[in-house]
Amino acid sequence: EGPWSGVTELQKSLRNVPIVRLDCPAVVLVGAPNVGKSSIVRAISSGTPEVNNYPFTTRGMTLGHVQVFWESDQDVAVGNVAGVSIPSEKQLVQENLVRLGVKTRRMKEKELLKEYSRGGVNDDEEDEDDESNGDQDGFGEFDDDDETTDLKIEKAIQTPISKKSFPISQLCQIMDSPGLLRRDDGDTRNEMEELTLAAMAHLPTAVMYVMDLSGGAGDRCSSVEDQLILRREVRARFPRRPWIDVISKADLGIIDGAEERLKDILKAEQLERAQQRGLSGDDAGDEPYYIILSIKEGMGVDELRQEVMRMLGEVRVVLDAMAAVDERIARPV
Repeated sequence: EGPWSGVTELQKSLRNVPIVRLDCPAVVLVGAPNVGKSSIVRAISSGTPEVNNYPFTTRGMTLGHVQVFWESDQDVAVGNVAGVSIPSEKQLVQENLVRLGVKTRRMKEKELLKEYSRGGVNDDEEDEDDESNGDQDGFGEFDDDDETTDLKIEKAIQTPISKKSFPISQLCQIMDSPGLLRRDDGDTRNEMEELTLAAMAHLPTAVMYVMDLSGGAGDRCSSVEDQLILRREVRARFPRRPWIDVISKADLGIIDGAEERLKDILKAEQLERAQQRGLSGDDAGDEPYYIILSIKEGMGVDELRQEVMRMLGEVRVVLDAMAAVDERIARPV
C-alpha cells in the first residue's frame, strides 16, 4: 500500500473509460432502465455492454463502433449506405494510432519495404496481399498463433469491407447510456441520468429512443405510460436531433393500447411541426414511423441497422457543415 497503489487503480479505471471522438458521428440509445438498449448495441456494433434482466445494468457510457461506407456525398446526404463493417478491437486501436500519428513496428516495416523495393510488387498489390494473408489491420505485434482453427475460420468469414472499396468511409460510434426515469417537476436526477443527458447535449449524436411496451421493464418508475411520458419530454428537449423510436422485446408482446398511444404521440408531434411550418393538418406527413424489434428472434434488426446508418449520415453532414465554419471540428484526413 502507498501513494502508488492509488495511481495504479486510477490507471485501471481510465482504461475502461470510453474515448468518444467529437469528429465522428454517433447514435446514442436512450430510454428507461431495462428496456433492451445494451442488447441492441451488441447486435449492431462492436460494443459489448453487460446485459442482465434487471434495471440499471448500465452504469456508464458504453461505446461500440461501425465502419460505414458511401459511394458519394450525395448518398451520405440521402442515407444511401453502400456497406457496413463492424471493426475488430485491433482495427480500432490502429485507427487511433494513425489518427495520433503513432506508428507500430509492423507499420514502419511496411513503409521501409515499399521505400526500398526494386521493381517488385507495387503498393496496391502489396496491400491486397496483406489483406489476403489476414494482416489487414497492419499489426505485427499481435500473435495469432494461439487462436483456434474455428476462430480463424470465423474471422475469415467476417472479413471487414476494405476502405478501398468505396470513395467515402467513416468510423461511427454507437453509444449505450444509463437508463432515464420519469421525474416530476423539481425532482433531481441521479448522476447516471445526468451523464446520459450530458452526452445528448454535448456530443454530435442522433437519438434512438428505446421502449419496452410489454409491461415488463422491471422498474416501478418504468411503466409503459412512464416510458411514453419520458419519451415526449426527451423529444421536446432535443427536437432537432435525428431520431428513431424503437419498440424492443417484441417477442414478449405489447400490452393493449400501448402501440396506439405511441402513434397518437407521434401524430401530435407531426401536426405540431407542420403548424410551425405554416402547413395544415393534412400536410403533417406520412403515418408515424417506428421500428418493432426483437433481438432474440432477429425481427427488425436489419431495418434498424439501415435506419441507424441513415441517421449517422445525417450527423456526418452536420459535422461537415460545422467543420466548414470551424476547422477544429474537421475530421483528420
